[in-house]
Amino acid sequence: MKQNIEEARNSFLGYPVSKDFDYDELNPFLKYPINNLGDPFEDCTYKVQTHEMEREVIGFFAKLFRANPTNYWGYVTNGGSESNLYGLYLARELYPKAMVYYSE
Repeated sequence: MKQNIEEARNSFLGYPVSKDFDYDELNPFLKYPINNLGDPFEDCTYKVQTHEMEREVIGFFAKLFRANPTNYWGYVTNGGSESNLYGLYLARELYPKAMVYYSE
């Protein structure tokens, strides 16, 4: 199976993901049942989590987008689809009479 994946990668253009990444720094974490349940800014009863690292990522992007340093929130999603869905959910909750434009 690994050989098939390597062969497919070598002829893959990379869309919609990038091929030039290195997860070696994350390998030590793969032996733990990490699950970031809930809000990364709140204490959680599940302690095998990386909320501290998640807050660092959120802080990086808050600074990048010049968010108010005392008033921002977020969480790290599993990918673009989850991000888009959560963004639409927030928009619906904050602006219930707004319109959404989309394409097929």
